[in-house]
Amino acid sequence: MTIIVTVRSQLPEVQTLVMEGVAAGIKKVAFDIEAQAKQRAPVDTGFLRSAIEAEMIGPQEATVTSYASYSVYQEFGTYKMSAQPYMIPAVEAVAPVANEFFKGLA
Repeated sequence: MTIIVTVRSQLPEVQTLVMEGVAAGIKKVAFDIEAQAKQRAPVDTGFLRSAIEAEMIGPQEATVTSYASYSVYQEFGTYKMSAQPYMIPAVEAVAPVANEFFKGLA
């Protein structure tokens, strides 16, 4: 009589699924932040809003950037101008949803 025991690990498949979920979550969070920032950005000519872009820069990494040269002054103000934050409030608005999403992956 022969008994054969085979151990098969499903770790690679599970790991792939988790990483795909993480990538999808990161993409959603980045584009949600972009949408919120565009809604919150002060409008004079509309250039600031049009200059905000989310971009996936790696499988699990994204950026949300405002390409307007004066973005930082709008966000934080200057000694001559009050701040009109839009990026930080956008992140704060999306954070609770993002936290819940990533808790669900654990």
